[in-house]
Amino acid sequence: MNKDVIYIEPEDDITDIINRIKTAKQKVVALVPPKKLGVLRSAVNVKLIAKTAKASDKAVVIITTDTSLIKMSAMAGLPISKNLNSRPILPSEFINRKKAEKKAEEVAPETVEAGENTEEKTESTEAEAGEESAEVAGAAVKAKKDDVEIDSDEIDDAEKDKKKKKDNKVSKIPNFDKYRKWIIIGATVFMLLIVFLVWALVIAPFVKINVKLSASSYQISENTTLVKNEKDVDINAGKFLLEQVKYEDESSVEFDATGTANHGEKATGTIVIGAVFANSATVVVPAGTVITNGDLSYATKDALTITLKETWSNSDCANKTTVLQDGGCIIYGRADVVATEAGTKYNIESAKNTGWKIEGRTLLAYTDSAITGGTDKMVKVVTESDIEDAKSQLENNEEAKQKLIEQINDNDMVKIESTYKVETKEPVSKPAKNEVVEEGKKAKLTAKTTYTIYVVDRVAIENYSKNYMTTANVLDNNDVIYSYSNIHFDRVYENDKTSYTAKIKVNVKYGPEISEKKILETIKGRKIGEVKALIKDLSRGVYKVDTEVSFPWVYSVPNDENKVEIKIEAETED
Repeated sequence: MNKDVIYIEPEDDITDIINRIKTAKQKVVALVPPKKLGVLRSAVNVKLIAKTAKASDKAVVIITTDTSLIKMSAMAGLPISKNLNSRPILPSEFINRKKAEKKAEEVAPETVEAGENTEEKTESTEAEAGEESAEVAGAAVKAKKDDVEIDSDEIDDAEKDKKKKKDNKVSKIPNFDKYRKWIIIGATVFMLLIVFLVWALVIAPFVKINVKLSASSYQISENTTLVKNEKDVDINAGKFLLEQVKYEDESSVEFDATGTANHGEKATGTIVIGAVFANSATVVVPAGTVITNGDLSYATKDALTITLKETWSNSDCANKTTVLQDGGCIIYGRADVVATEAGTKYNIESAKNTGWKIEGRTLLAYTDSAITGGTDKMVKVVTESDIEDAKSQLENNEEAKQKLIEQINDNDMVKIESTYKVETKEPVSKPAKNEVVEEGKKAKLTAKTTYTIYVVDRVAIENYSKNYMTTANVLDNNDVIYSYSNIHFDRVYENDKTSYTAKIKVNVKYGPEISEKKILETIKGRKIGEVKALIKDLSRGVYKVDTEVSFPWVYSVPNDENKVEIKIEAETED
Protein backbone atom coordinates (compact mmCIF):
# COMPACT_ATOMS: atom_id res chain seq x y z
CA MET A 1 0.00 0.00 0.00
CA ASN A 2 1.23 3.49 -0.81
CA LYS A 3 1.89 5.93 2.00
CA ASP A 4 2.95 9.57 2.54
CA VAL A 5 6.16 10.05 4.52
CA ILE A 6 6.46 13.21 6.62
CA TYR A 7 9.93 14.02 7.91
CA ILE A 8 9.71 16.24 10.98
CA GLU A 9 12.38 18.95 11.26
CA PRO A 10 13.71 20.12 14.69
CA GLU A 11 12.22 23.58 14.14
CA ASP A 12 8.75 22.34 13.15
CA ASP A 13 5.93 22.97 15.63
CA ILE A 14 2.81 20.85 16.24
CA THR A 15 0.61 23.03 14.02
CA ASP A 16 2.91 22.41 11.03
CA ILE A 17 2.68 18.61 11.54
CA ILE A 18 -1.10 18.62 11.96
CA ASN A 19 -1.54 20.64 8.76
CA ARG A 20 0.71 18.27 6.81
CA ILE A 21 -1.27 15.22 8.08
CA LYS A 22 -4.53 16.82 7.03
CA THR A 23 -3.22 17.63 3.54
CA ALA A 24 -1.60 14.19 2.97
CA LYS A 25 -2.87 12.55 -0.21
CA GLN A 26 -2.45 8.91 0.95
CA LYS A 27 -4.51 7.11 3.58
CA VAL A 28 -1.43 5.92 5.44
CA VAL A 29 0.92 8.60 6.78
CA ALA A 30 4.35 7.74 8.24
CA LEU A 31 5.85 10.33 10.65
CA VAL A 32 9.64 10.24 10.88
CA PRO A 33 10.77 12.35 13.91
CA PRO A 34 14.21 13.98 14.18
CA LYS A 35 16.98 12.45 16.23
CA LYS A 36 16.05 14.42 19.33
CA LEU A 37 12.30 13.96 18.73
CA GLY A 38 11.58 17.71 18.63
CA VAL A 39 7.87 18.40 19.22
CA LEU A 40 7.22 14.65 19.72
CA ARG A 41 8.83 14.77 23.13
CA SER A 42 5.47 16.04 24.42
CA ALA A 43 2.72 13.48 25.17
CA VAL A 44 0.19 16.24 24.51
CA ASN A 45 1.51 16.72 20.96
CA VAL A 46 1.42 12.94 20.28
CA LYS A 47 -2.16 12.80 21.48
CA LEU A 48 -3.04 15.77 19.21
CA ILE A 49 -1.58 13.86 16.25
CA ALA A 50 -3.75 10.80 17.12
CA LYS A 51 -6.83 13.00 17.36
CA THR A 52 -6.04 14.61 13.99
CA ALA A 53 -5.55 11.18 12.38
CA LYS A 54 -8.93 10.02 13.61
CA ALA A 55 -10.69 13.21 12.49
CA SER A 56 -9.00 13.09 9.06
CA ASP A 57 -9.63 9.33 8.63
CA LYS A 58 -5.86 8.76 8.27
CA ALA A 59 -3.75 5.89 9.60
CA VAL A 60 -0.71 7.59 11.17
CA VAL A 61 2.32 5.40 11.95
CA ILE A 62 5.22 6.67 14.12
CA ILE A 63 8.61 5.51 12.81
CA THR A 64 10.85 5.28 15.90
CA THR A 65 12.87 3.08 18.23
CA ASP A 66 12.86 5.65 21.05
CA THR A 67 11.46 4.07 24.25
CA SER A 68 9.62 7.15 25.46
CA LEU A 69 8.07 7.88 22.07
CA ILE A 70 6.97 4.22 21.67
CA LYS A 71 5.27 4.46 25.04
CA MET A 72 3.50 7.74 24.25
CA SER A 73 2.41 6.48 20.82
CA ALA A 74 0.90 3.33 22.35
CA MET A 75 -0.94 5.34 24.96
CA ALA A 76 -2.29 7.67 22.27
CA GLY A 77 -3.42 4.71 20.12
CA LEU A 78 -0.93 5.27 17.29
CA PRO A 79 0.80 2.32 15.55
CA ILE A 80 4.59 2.29 15.66
CA SER A 81 7.24 0.83 13.35
CA LYS A 82 10.98 0.33 13.55
CA ASN A 83 11.53 1.69 10.06
CA LEU A 84 9.62 2.51 6.89
CA ASN A 85 9.84 -1.12 5.67
CA SER A 86 8.82 -2.84 8.93
CA ARG A 87 5.33 -4.04 9.77
CA PRO A 88 3.57 -1.59 12.11
CA ILE A 89 2.69 -2.85 15.59
CA LEU A 90 -0.78 -1.97 16.86
CA PRO A 91 -1.13 -0.37 20.31
CA SER A 92 -3.07 -3.39 21.64
CA GLU A 93 -0.48 -5.80 20.34
CA PHE A 94 2.31 -3.81 21.96
CA ILE A 95 0.51 -3.50 25.30
CA ASN A 96 -0.46 -7.18 25.42
CA ARG A 97 3.12 -8.22 24.72
CA LYS A 98 4.40 -6.13 27.59
CA LYS A 99 1.76 -7.47 29.96
CA ALA A 100 2.66 -11.04 29.06
CA GLU A 101 6.33 -10.38 29.65
CA LYS A 102 5.58 -8.85 33.02
CA LYS A 103 3.40 -11.80 34.11
CA ALA A 104 6.01 -14.26 33.00
CA GLU A 105 8.55 -12.60 35.26
CA GLU A 106 6.16 -12.77 38.26
CA VAL A 107 5.28 -16.53 37.97
CA ALA A 108 8.10 -19.07 38.56
CA PRO A 109 8.41 -21.56 35.69
CA GLU A 110 8.41 -24.69 38.00
CA THR A 111 5.89 -26.75 36.03
CA VAL A 112 4.41 -26.89 32.64
CA GLU A 113 1.01 -26.45 34.24
CA ALA A 114 2.11 -23.20 35.75
CA GLY A 115 3.37 -22.27 32.38
CA GLU A 116 0.08 -23.17 30.81
CA ASN A 117 -1.81 -21.14 33.42
CA THR A 118 0.45 -18.21 32.71
CA GLU A 119 -0.24 -18.57 29.01
CA GLU A 120 -4.02 -18.67 29.65
CA LYS A 121 -3.76 -15.54 31.78
CA THR A 122 -1.74 -13.84 29.13
CA GLU A 123 -4.32 -14.68 26.48
CA SER A 124 -7.09 -13.41 28.77
CA THR A 125 -5.20 -10.18 29.35
CA GLU A 126 -4.64 -9.75 25.64
CA ALA A 127 -8.34 -10.12 25.02
CA GLU A 128 -9.18 -7.44 27.55
CA ALA A 129 -6.60 -5.07 26.17
CA GLY A 130 -7.87 -5.75 22.69
CA GLU A 131 -11.34 -4.60 23.65
CA GLU A 132 -10.00 -1.41 25.21
CA SER A 133 -8.13 -0.39 22.10
CA ALA A 134 -10.64 -1.66 19.56
CA GLU A 135 -11.41 1.83 18.33
CA VAL A 136 -7.78 2.68 17.53
CA ALA A 137 -7.00 -0.83 16.23
CA GLY A 138 -9.75 -0.54 13.66
CA ALA A 139 -8.07 2.39 12.10
CA ALA A 140 -4.59 0.92 12.34
CA VAL A 141 -5.58 -2.32 10.57
CA LYS A 142 -5.62 -0.32 7.36
CA ALA A 143 -1.88 0.32 7.72
CA LYS A 144 0.59 -1.42 5.43
CA LYS A 145 1.71 -4.81 6.74
CA ASP A 146 5.19 -6.04 5.92
CA ASP A 147 6.91 -9.33 6.74
CA VAL A 148 9.49 -7.89 9.13
CA GLU A 149 8.40 -7.46 12.75
CA ILE A 150 9.68 -4.79 15.12
CA ASP A 151 10.74 -5.47 18.69
CA SER A 152 10.01 -2.70 21.16
CA ASP A 153 11.97 -1.80 24.24
CA GLU A 154 10.64 -2.38 27.68
CA ILE A 155 8.17 0.11 29.13
CA ASP A 156 6.65 0.48 32.55
CA ASP A 157 3.10 -0.27 33.43
CA ALA A 158 1.54 0.87 30.14
CA GLU A 159 -1.93 -0.16 31.07
CA LYS A 160 -1.86 1.93 34.24
CA ASP A 161 -0.58 4.98 32.37
CA LYS A 162 -3.19 4.55 29.67
CA LYS A 163 -6.00 4.40 32.21
CA LYS A 164 -4.68 7.48 33.92
CA LYS A 165 -4.57 9.37 30.61
CA LYS A 166 -8.14 8.35 29.80
CA ASP A 167 -9.30 9.88 33.05
CA ASN A 168 -7.73 13.20 32.16
CA LYS A 169 -9.66 15.69 30.15
CA VAL A 170 -8.46 16.48 26.67
CA SER A 171 -6.13 19.48 26.84
CA LYS A 172 -6.93 22.49 24.78
CA ILE A 173 -4.58 23.33 21.93
CA PRO A 174 -2.06 25.86 23.36
CA ASN A 175 -1.64 29.32 21.79
CA PHE A 176 1.59 28.76 19.89
CA ASP A 177 1.47 32.32 18.46
CA LYS A 178 1.82 33.60 22.01
CA TYR A 179 4.83 31.37 22.63
CA ARG A 180 6.36 32.45 19.32
CA LYS A 181 6.11 36.11 20.33
CA TRP A 182 7.90 35.50 23.63
CA ILE A 183 10.53 33.40 21.91
CA ILE A 184 11.21 36.25 19.46
CA ILE A 185 11.35 38.77 22.30
CA GLY A 186 13.69 36.54 24.27
CA ALA A 187 15.95 35.98 21.27
CA THR A 188 16.02 39.74 20.57
CA VAL A 189 16.93 40.54 24.17
CA PHE A 190 19.63 37.87 24.08
CA MET A 191 21.14 39.29 20.87
CA LEU A 192 21.05 42.82 22.27
CA LEU A 193 22.81 41.56 25.37
CA ILE A 194 25.51 39.95 23.23
CA VAL A 195 25.93 43.17 21.19
CA PHE A 196 26.12 45.22 24.39
CA LEU A 197 28.74 42.93 25.90
CA VAL A 198 30.85 43.10 22.72
CA TRP A 199 30.55 46.89 22.67
CA ALA A 200 31.18 47.28 26.40
CA LEU A 201 34.15 44.91 26.60
CA VAL A 202 35.76 45.31 23.17
CA ILE A 203 34.74 48.58 21.51
CA ALA A 204 33.91 51.00 24.32
CA PRO A 205 37.01 50.70 26.56
CA PHE A 206 39.12 53.82 26.14
CA VAL A 207 41.68 55.36 28.46
CA LYS A 208 43.03 58.92 28.54
CA ILE A 209 46.26 59.55 30.40
CA ASN A 210 47.59 63.04 31.12
CA VAL A 211 51.23 63.12 32.26
CA LYS A 212 52.67 66.30 33.73
CA LEU A 213 56.40 66.82 33.85
CA SER A 214 58.38 69.18 35.98
CA ALA A 215 60.04 71.24 33.25
CA SER A 216 62.35 74.22 33.09
CA SER A 217 61.67 77.33 31.05
CA TYR A 218 64.09 79.33 28.92
CA GLN A 219 63.39 82.59 27.06
CA ILE A 220 65.22 83.20 23.78
CA SER A 221 65.44 86.85 22.68
CA GLU A 222 67.85 87.48 19.82
CA ASN A 223 68.18 89.70 16.76
CA THR A 224 67.56 87.85 13.50
CA THR A 225 67.40 88.58 9.81
CA LEU A 226 64.38 87.88 7.64
CA VAL A 227 65.27 87.41 3.99
CA LYS A 228 63.18 87.05 0.84
CA ASN A 229 65.74 85.10 -1.19
CA GLU A 230 66.05 81.42 -0.29
CA LYS A 231 69.77 81.40 -1.09
CA ASP A 232 70.36 83.83 1.81
CA VAL A 233 68.84 81.50 4.44
CA ASP A 234 71.07 80.30 7.30
CA ILE A 235 69.04 78.90 10.21
CA ASN A 236 71.92 78.50 12.65
CA ALA A 237 72.96 82.09 11.99
CA GLY A 238 69.41 83.31 12.56
CA LYS A 239 68.55 84.06 8.94
CA PHE A 240 64.96 82.98 8.22
CA LEU A 241 63.12 82.88 4.92
CA LEU A 242 60.13 85.20 4.63
CA GLU A 243 57.14 83.73 2.81
CA GLN A 244 54.26 85.92 1.71
CA VAL A 245 50.65 84.84 2.12
CA LYS A 246 48.24 86.71 -0.13
CA TYR A 247 44.48 87.07 -0.39
CA GLU A 248 42.94 89.05 -3.27
CA ASP A 249 39.37 90.17 -3.48
CA GLU A 250 37.27 92.72 -5.29
CA SER A 251 35.96 94.31 -2.13
CA SER A 252 33.25 96.91 -1.78
CA VAL A 253 31.92 99.07 0.97
CA GLU A 254 28.89 101.29 1.25
CA PHE A 255 29.21 104.75 2.76
CA ASP A 256 27.18 107.85 3.48
CA ALA A 257 27.82 110.91 1.33
CA THR A 258 28.52 113.98 3.44
CA GLY A 259 28.76 116.66 0.74
CA THR A 260 25.90 118.99 -0.16
CA ALA A 261 25.19 120.93 -3.34
CA ASN A 262 22.49 123.28 -4.57
CA HIS A 263 20.95 121.77 -7.67
CA GLY A 264 18.33 124.47 -8.09
CA GLU A 265 18.08 126.87 -11.03
CA LYS A 266 20.73 129.50 -11.78
CA ALA A 267 19.76 133.18 -11.89
CA THR A 268 20.06 135.03 -15.20
CA GLY A 269 20.00 138.68 -16.26
CA THR A 270 21.91 141.49 -17.93
CA ILE A 271 24.95 143.45 -16.73
CA VAL A 272 26.10 146.74 -18.23
CA ILE A 273 29.84 146.75 -18.90
CA GLY A 274 31.82 149.91 -19.63
CA ALA A 275 35.16 150.23 -21.33
CA VAL A 276 37.39 153.28 -20.77
CA PHE A 277 38.95 154.72 -23.94
CA ALA A 278 41.69 157.36 -24.28
CA ASN A 279 41.88 157.00 -28.02
CA SER A 280 40.43 154.99 -30.77
CA ALA A 281 40.33 151.30 -29.72
CA THR A 282 38.22 148.12 -29.37
CA VAL A 283 37.64 146.13 -26.09
CA VAL A 284 36.50 142.43 -26.21
CA VAL A 285 34.93 140.75 -23.13
CA PRO A 286 35.11 136.96 -23.79
CA ALA A 287 32.22 134.59 -23.06
CA GLY A 288 32.52 133.15 -19.56
CA THR A 289 34.11 136.22 -18.09
CA VAL A 290 33.31 136.23 -14.37
CA ILE A 291 31.87 139.38 -12.90
CA THR A 292 31.61 139.54 -9.10
CA ASN A 293 29.87 141.62 -6.50
CA GLY A 294 30.85 140.53 -3.02
CA ASP A 295 30.28 136.73 -2.78
CA LEU A 296 28.07 136.74 -5.87
CA SER A 297 29.56 135.80 -9.20
CA TYR A 298 28.12 135.70 -12.70
CA ALA A 299 29.57 134.65 -16.02
CA THR A 300 28.91 136.19 -19.39
CA LYS A 301 27.04 133.91 -21.77
CA ASP A 302 28.50 135.37 -24.98
CA ALA A 303 31.46 137.51 -25.95
CA LEU A 304 30.93 141.29 -25.84
CA THR A 305 32.80 143.73 -28.08
CA ILE A 306 32.94 147.46 -27.16
CA THR A 307 34.40 149.80 -29.82
CA LEU A 308 35.29 153.51 -29.81
CA LYS A 309 34.55 154.16 -33.48
CA GLU A 310 35.61 157.74 -33.77
CA THR A 311 38.65 159.81 -32.92
CA TRP A 312 38.36 161.01 -29.39
CA SER A 313 37.19 164.57 -28.69
CA ASN A 314 35.50 166.02 -25.67
CA SER A 315 32.47 166.98 -27.61
CA ASP A 316 32.11 163.67 -29.29
CA CYS A 317 32.73 161.80 -26.08
CA ALA A 318 30.28 164.01 -24.22
CA ASN A 319 27.61 163.28 -26.73
CA LYS A 320 28.19 159.53 -26.41
CA THR A 321 28.90 158.82 -22.76
CA THR A 322 30.50 160.10 -19.60
CA VAL A 323 33.67 162.16 -19.71
CA LEU A 324 36.19 161.24 -17.01
CA GLN A 325 38.25 163.80 -15.16
CA ASP A 326 41.45 162.63 -16.78
CA GLY A 327 39.94 163.22 -20.15
CA GLY A 328 39.06 159.60 -20.87
CA CYS A 329 35.84 158.44 -22.49
CA ILE A 330 33.67 155.47 -21.29
CA ILE A 331 31.73 153.36 -23.79
CA TYR A 332 29.14 150.87 -22.42
CA GLY A 333 27.79 147.59 -23.73
CA ARG A 334 25.24 145.07 -22.37
CA ALA A 335 26.09 141.42 -21.66
CA ASP A 336 23.74 138.53 -20.78
CA VAL A 337 25.01 136.70 -17.68
CA VAL A 338 24.20 133.57 -15.63
CA ALA A 339 25.05 132.92 -12.00
CA THR A 340 27.97 130.57 -11.48
CA GLU A 341 25.90 128.55 -8.96
CA ALA A 342 22.25 127.86 -8.34
CA GLY A 343 20.42 129.57 -5.55
CA THR A 344 18.06 132.33 -4.67
CA LYS A 345 20.90 134.41 -3.25
CA TYR A 346 21.92 135.25 -6.82
CA ASN A 347 18.60 136.99 -7.42
CA ILE A 348 19.34 140.76 -7.15
CA GLU A 349 17.49 143.97 -7.83
CA SER A 350 18.54 146.58 -10.41
CA ALA A 351 20.58 149.80 -9.96
CA LYS A 352 23.39 148.19 -8.02
CA ASN A 353 26.12 150.34 -9.39
CA THR A 354 28.89 149.77 -6.82
CA GLY A 355 31.09 146.84 -5.80
CA TRP A 356 31.20 145.17 -9.20
CA LYS A 357 34.52 143.77 -10.39
CA ILE A 358 35.73 142.19 -13.57
CA GLU A 359 38.91 140.32 -12.78
CA GLY A 360 42.02 141.24 -14.74
CA ARG A 361 40.32 143.91 -16.81
CA THR A 362 39.99 147.71 -16.54
CA LEU A 363 36.22 147.63 -16.97
CA LEU A 364 33.24 149.02 -15.19
CA ALA A 365 29.96 147.17 -14.53
CA TYR A 366 26.52 147.73 -13.06
CA THR A 367 22.96 146.52 -13.39
CA ASP A 368 20.05 148.50 -14.61
CA SER A 369 17.60 145.59 -14.36
CA ALA A 370 17.00 142.73 -11.94
CA ILE A 371 18.80 139.36 -12.16
CA THR A 372 16.24 136.66 -11.35
CA GLY A 373 15.32 132.96 -11.72
CA GLY A 374 17.64 131.46 -9.11
CA THR A 375 16.11 128.66 -6.94
CA ASP A 376 17.35 126.45 -4.08
CA LYS A 377 17.38 122.61 -4.18
CA MET A 378 19.87 121.09 -1.72
CA VAL A 379 21.08 117.53 -2.44
CA LYS A 380 23.73 115.12 -1.07
CA VAL A 381 26.83 114.59 -3.17
CA VAL A 382 29.96 112.46 -2.90
CA THR A 383 33.07 114.33 -1.85
CA GLU A 384 36.74 113.47 -2.08
CA SER A 385 36.96 112.92 1.66
CA ASP A 386 34.02 110.50 1.47
CA ILE A 387 35.97 108.37 -1.01
CA GLU A 388 39.11 108.40 1.13
CA ASP A 389 37.16 107.32 4.21
CA ALA A 390 35.62 104.44 2.24
CA LYS A 391 39.07 103.29 1.16
CA SER A 392 40.09 103.19 4.83
CA GLN A 393 37.12 100.94 5.54
CA LEU A 394 38.29 98.53 2.84
CA GLU A 395 41.73 98.42 4.40
CA ASN A 396 40.17 97.62 7.80
CA ASN A 397 38.00 94.79 6.42
CA GLU A 398 38.21 92.24 9.25
CA GLU A 399 36.35 89.60 7.25
CA ALA A 400 38.92 89.73 4.46
CA LYS A 401 41.74 89.69 6.99
CA GLN A 402 40.25 86.59 8.59
CA LYS A 403 40.19 84.84 5.21
CA LEU A 404 43.86 85.70 4.81
CA ILE A 405 44.70 84.32 8.27
CA GLU A 406 42.74 81.12 7.61
CA GLN A 407 45.30 80.25 4.94
CA ILE A 408 47.97 80.02 7.63
CA ASN A 409 48.34 76.85 9.67
CA ASP A 410 49.70 77.95 13.04
CA ASN A 411 51.24 74.51 13.52
CA ASP A 412 53.41 75.08 10.45
CA MET A 413 53.90 78.84 10.19
CA VAL A 414 54.48 81.84 12.45
CA LYS A 415 52.91 85.03 11.12
CA ILE A 416 54.53 88.43 11.57
CA GLU A 417 51.66 90.75 12.44
CA SER A 418 53.55 93.96 11.70
CA THR A 419 53.92 92.98 8.03
CA TYR A 420 50.17 92.89 7.43
CA LYS A 421 49.42 95.18 4.49
CA VAL A 422 46.40 96.18 2.39
CA GLU A 423 46.54 97.67 -1.09
CA THR A 424 43.53 98.99 -2.99
CA LYS A 425 43.67 99.41 -6.75
CA GLU A 426 41.35 101.21 -9.14
CA PRO A 427 38.73 102.32 -6.62
CA VAL A 428 35.42 103.21 -8.28
CA SER A 429 32.75 105.23 -6.51
CA LYS A 430 29.11 105.05 -7.51
CA PRO A 431 27.90 107.76 -7.64
CA ALA A 432 31.18 109.40 -8.55
CA LYS A 433 32.74 112.41 -6.90
CA ASN A 434 30.35 115.44 -6.77
CA GLU A 435 27.49 113.35 -8.10
CA VAL A 436 24.13 113.22 -6.36
CA VAL A 437 23.23 110.37 -3.97
CA GLU A 438 19.52 109.62 -3.95
CA GLU A 439 17.66 110.26 -0.74
CA GLY A 440 17.72 107.23 1.58
CA LYS A 441 20.48 105.49 -0.33
CA LYS A 442 24.21 105.08 0.15
CA ALA A 443 27.16 105.44 -2.14
CA LYS A 444 29.36 102.41 -2.85
CA LEU A 445 33.10 102.15 -3.34
CA THR A 446 34.48 99.09 -5.12
CA ALA A 447 38.15 98.31 -5.49
CA LYS A 448 40.51 95.43 -6.18
CA THR A 449 42.04 94.83 -2.78
CA THR A 450 45.12 92.75 -1.96
CA TYR A 451 45.78 91.61 1.63
CA THR A 452 49.27 90.30 2.40
CA ILE A 453 51.26 89.13 5.43
CA TYR A 454 54.65 87.51 5.86
CA VAL A 455 55.22 84.21 7.70
CA VAL A 456 58.21 82.15 8.83
CA ASP A 457 58.42 78.35 8.93
CA ARG A 458 57.86 77.09 12.51
CA VAL A 459 60.18 74.09 12.07
CA ALA A 460 63.01 76.45 11.11
CA ILE A 461 62.40 78.48 14.28
CA GLU A 462 62.35 75.32 16.44
CA ASN A 463 65.59 74.09 14.87
CA TYR A 464 67.19 77.46 15.49
CA SER A 465 65.99 77.43 19.11
CA LYS A 466 67.27 73.90 19.74
CA ASN A 467 70.67 74.71 18.22
CA TYR A 468 70.81 77.95 20.23
CA MET A 469 70.14 76.17 23.54
CA THR A 470 72.61 73.38 22.75
CA THR A 471 75.33 75.84 21.82
CA ALA A 472 74.62 77.81 24.99
CA ASN A 473 74.88 74.59 27.10
CA VAL A 474 71.38 75.04 28.44
CA LEU A 475 70.34 71.41 27.75
CA ASP A 476 71.75 68.40 29.63
CA ASN A 477 72.43 65.12 27.87
CA ASN A 478 69.16 63.61 29.18
CA ASP A 479 67.04 66.69 28.53
CA VAL A 480 64.65 67.13 25.67
CA ILE A 481 62.59 70.09 24.52
CA TYR A 482 58.85 69.59 25.09
CA SER A 483 57.38 72.78 23.73
CA TYR A 484 58.05 76.07 21.94
CA SER A 485 55.52 78.75 22.80
CA ASN A 486 54.84 82.49 22.47
CA ILE A 487 56.89 82.65 19.26
CA HIS A 488 56.80 86.14 17.80
CA PHE A 489 58.93 88.78 16.11
CA ASP A 490 59.33 92.28 17.56
CA ARG A 491 60.88 95.45 16.15
CA VAL A 492 60.62 94.49 12.51
CA TYR A 493 62.52 96.98 10.35
CA GLU A 494 62.91 96.88 6.58
CA ASN A 495 66.56 97.06 5.58
CA ASP A 496 65.93 97.05 1.85
CA LYS A 497 63.53 95.40 -0.54
CA THR A 498 65.01 91.96 0.14
CA SER A 499 65.50 91.78 3.92
CA TYR A 500 64.24 92.84 7.35
CA THR A 501 65.77 92.95 10.80
CA ALA A 502 63.65 91.58 13.65
CA LYS A 503 64.02 90.34 17.22
CA ILE A 504 62.74 86.80 17.73
CA LYS A 505 61.31 85.70 21.08
CA VAL A 506 60.65 82.05 21.96
CA ASN A 507 59.66 80.47 25.26
CA VAL A 508 61.18 76.94 25.45
CA LYS A 509 60.16 74.26 27.97
CA TYR A 510 62.57 71.38 28.50
CA GLY A 511 63.15 68.57 30.94
CA PRO A 512 63.97 64.85 31.40
CA GLU A 513 63.09 62.68 28.41
CA ILE A 514 59.95 60.52 28.38
CA SER A 515 58.00 59.45 25.29
CA GLU A 516 54.45 58.39 24.57
CA LYS A 517 55.72 55.16 23.02
CA LYS A 518 57.64 54.23 26.14
CA ILE A 519 54.65 54.97 28.35
CA LEU A 520 52.33 52.91 26.14
CA GLU A 521 54.65 49.90 26.15
CA THR A 522 54.80 50.04 29.94
CA ILE A 523 51.10 50.30 30.77
CA LYS A 524 49.37 48.19 28.06
CA GLY A 525 47.17 45.54 29.68
CA ARG A 526 47.94 46.75 33.21
CA LYS A 527 45.32 47.67 35.77
CA ILE A 528 44.28 51.32 35.98
CA GLY A 529 45.38 51.51 39.61
CA GLU A 530 48.94 50.61 38.62
CA VAL A 531 49.30 53.21 35.86
CA LYS A 532 50.37 56.15 38.01
CA ALA A 533 53.17 54.30 39.76
CA LEU A 534 54.42 52.71 36.53
CA ILE A 535 54.66 56.05 34.70
CA LYS A 536 56.33 57.84 37.62
CA ASP A 537 58.99 55.13 37.68
CA LEU A 538 59.88 55.92 34.07
CA SER A 539 61.23 59.42 34.73
CA ARG A 540 62.17 61.55 37.69
CA GLY A 541 60.49 64.49 35.99
CA VAL A 542 56.95 63.06 36.23
CA TYR A 543 55.14 64.64 39.17
CA LYS A 544 51.48 64.10 38.29
CA VAL A 545 49.52 61.44 36.35
CA ASP A 546 45.77 61.68 35.72
CA THR A 547 43.78 58.79 34.23
CA GLU A 548 40.31 58.89 32.74
CA VAL A 549 38.35 55.83 31.60
CA SER A 550 35.48 55.84 29.14
CA PHE A 551 33.18 53.76 31.40
CA PRO A 552 33.25 52.65 35.04
CA TRP A 553 33.71 48.99 34.13
CA VAL A 554 37.01 49.68 32.33
CA TYR A 555 39.54 48.45 34.90
CA SER A 556 42.60 47.92 32.72
CA VAL A 557 44.46 49.66 29.91
CA PRO A 558 43.46 48.28 26.45
CA ASN A 559 46.16 46.49 24.49
CA ASP A 560 45.02 48.34 21.36
CA GLU A 561 47.12 51.52 21.18
CA ASN A 562 44.32 53.24 19.26
CA LYS A 563 42.21 53.05 22.41
CA VAL A 564 44.79 54.80 24.57
CA GLU A 565 45.36 58.56 24.43
CA ILE A 566 48.50 59.88 26.10
CA LYS A 567 49.17 63.57 26.57
CA ILE A 568 52.46 64.82 27.97
CA GLU A 569 52.54 68.36 29.36
CA ALA A 570 55.77 69.98 30.40
CA GLU A 571 55.19 72.76 32.88
CA THR A 572 56.71 74.36 35.91
CA GLU A 573 55.67 72.45 39.03
CA ASP A 574 53.74 74.62 41.50
